[in-house]
Amino acid sequence: MKKESLSQILQRNKRTFTLAAGLLVLVLGVVIILLLKENGELKNEIDLLNAQKEELTQVMQKDKTEMQEQITLLSNQVAEQLAREEAEAERHYPNGLPVTGKVTINSQPTVDPDVNPEELPDKELRKIVIFGAQDDAKVIAAGSGTVLSIKPDSEFGHVIRIDHGNGYITVYRYSDSPKVKEGDDVTKGQLLFEVNSSNSRVGYQVQYDKDFIDPMDVMEISG
Repeated sequence: MKKESLSQILQRNKRTFTLAAGLLVLVLGVVIILLLKENGELKNEIDLLNAQKEELTQVMQKDKTEMQEQITLLSNQVAEQLAREEAEAERHYPNGLPVTGKVTINSQPTVDPDVNPEELPDKELRKIVIFGAQDDAKVIAAGSGTVLSIKPDSEFGHVIRIDHGNGYITVYRYSDSPKVKEGDDVTKGQLLFEVNSSNSRVGYQVQYDKDFIDPMDVMEISG
């Protein structure tokens, strides 16, 4: 076997090194290309995710705004409904005066504490206020409700009972012909009797849960 000279060995190693170096550069180039491609795809994915995040944020903000608007709308509707119900309840509460114009209170409910109420006649057990009204006055509904009954009254002439739908029943006694009929829905202040010059005496009573109570505890009197 022929022995290689030192120069030949060096020349052969140089070629091997060159090939190895070229191969290494090629591999590094491929790796760099793959990394750049991967980074580019990763960047695209990140950009896409950021865009989706922004879109989702906008949708959530829009939904939040719409929800807040709906909550505000519902709150306003509830407040308006409560106000209407309170106003309706106020109209049905019989706190108004049952007679218009200048009137006097000729008598108020009184019960002698020394007398057994069960021994009193029925008319005294009823707590009644007697108004003295001028001939241009009117007997009106103290609150909104439904005419429960209209009957003759031996002392006053006629008696109208109005059910206010909240436990209260008001009773109006006068001699004139009633201006309403049984079953009518009446509003607060609606005309029930016209007061004439021949009789200024108007009787008024209030029941709560079927018991007669002092009308003065319910009426709001001003002036």
